[in-house]
Amino acid sequence: MMKNNVYPVLIFIGCLWFIGCQTRMTPSVEKPIFTKIPAAQTGINFVNTVKNSPDFNIFSYRNFYNGGGVSIGDVNNDGLQDLFFTANMGSNKLYLNKGNFTFEDITEKQ
Repeated sequence: MMKNNVYPVLIFIGCLWFIGCQTRMTPSVEKPIFTKIPAAQTGINFVNTVKNSPDFNIFSYRNFYNGGGVSIGDVNNDGLQDLFFTANMGSNKLYLNKGNFTFEDITEKQ
């Protein structure tokens, strides 16, 4: 009686072994969705530097390391989206979109 139950188990194990021994297909390499563009090419050179001090730290300000923010909008109504960066401790920057992923820093211009 026990001998009859062994054969289905052996057949099942053999099927698993046969399926497991087949070669695996290597995953295809997909092209990246985004490409990094250097700051020298775009004209955007913004850094939000956060420095700890006794007055400014994570204990005094809970969201100290969350950073500033970025706003996108058409400032000069030319149909191109301009960028405004805010900083925690530094100066904010406004970049005018010149097209083709190039921007001009117009923060200091009057």
